[in-house]
Amino acid sequence: MSYTVEITIAEPASTDEEVETRMYQLPDPYETVANAKEAAAAHIASLDLEPAVVIYSVFDREGFTVASSVEELAEAG
Repeated sequence: MSYTVEITIAEPASTDEEVETRMYQLPDPYETVANAKEAAAAHIASLDLEPAVVIYSVFDREGFTVASSVEELAEAG
């Protein structure tokens, strides 16, 4: 099965501005969920951003979320 990774970046806002959110998909499909999660982690590490403002989601070919950094944060917290 093929999996895709979506990256969401929520830039912190100043006190009088709204949060700006950017979303995009990584260009490559991945064969396993583990490979997709590794690619997401590597991509996030390459960004010049605080990791807390970046979320990834892994989708199967039908568009269902099969993994997310939000789930990992909830389990850790």
